[in-house]
Amino acid sequence: MSLSFLFDPHAPVRASAKIVQIDSGQKNIIHHTNASSRCERGEFSEDRMQERANSVKQGLAEGRLQLGLWCSLGSALATEVMAGSNCDWLLIDGEHSPNDLLSIMAQLQAVGGHPVEACVRLPEENATLIKQFMDAGARSLMIPNVRNAEQAKRIVAAARYAPEGFRGFSVGHRANQFGRIKEYHQNAHLNQMLILQIECEEGVRNASEIAAVDGVDVLFVGPGDLSTNMGAMHNAGADHVQQAIASVLEAAKTAGKAAGILAPLQADAERYIANGFTYVAVGADLGLVARGSDALIAHFKKD
Repeated sequence: MSLSFLFDPHAPVRASAKIVQIDSGQKNIIHHTNASSRCERGEFSEDRMQERANSVKQGLAEGRLQLGLWCSLGSALATEVMAGSNCDWLLIDGEHSPNDLLSIMAQLQAVGGHPVEACVRLPEENATLIKQFMDAGARSLMIPNVRNAEQAKRIVAAARYAPEGFRGFSVGHRANQFGRIKEYHQNAHLNQMLILQIECEEGVRNASEIAAVDGVDVLFVGPGDLSTNMGAMHNAGADHVQQAIASVLEAAKTAGKAAGILAPLQADAERYIANGFTYVAVGADLGLVARGSDALIAHFKKD
């Protein structure tokens, strides 16, 4: 038996092990397992293992609203519960939540059976983290506090294989089903989605140049950081902050890119959607649990 498959993920696997069936106490040899012959009989196709299309990226390219939920609890079970909500995407937070590579990978696994795109926010712009999380299966990445086009270009390059970028090459990893998806490396960029956060005045000033970078899919406003950095902590509704948010939206539209925002208050979300934001997070697991439990107990402790 050839061991070439140990080194080449696309080498045909041929096994001589016999399948044994117990029938009325008799051991009957059914047949020898042979992957190639089974393909010839049409039992399965060697090309069946394909990367699932990124429906959120497609939807945004078509101008359709994509609704998301934030996952901050660091729990695969909680994230799986959120995945069943019929949202279009989930954001697994690696910046302000108790998450790391392994806990986020567990959450990616937990939601894999749901028709939802799992996005991951990294703690910072970091080429090594981009490589590691993409290899672990996070193809939609959010990067915080992007300030200029040069930074955006570095992020895109870190996510792309040569010659377009410098993402480290690994033959088999979770993103390509451990070597089972043919031509993953050539086509990975087609389903990747890069969401760059605009969270400071410098980023607002350079939003048009950031949006114009090839490979950037979404400009995402972080209202909390943006308002804080503009001297209006806890007040994203301040006029000058709202003007900045509107300018980011316009920059994205002009470049033919999507604009996103976190809007856990229903009135804010409805306003942003009406204004043209199409990648909108409308709630978070932490907020839903905290506010829901507060309201429930308050109802019974009226005195």
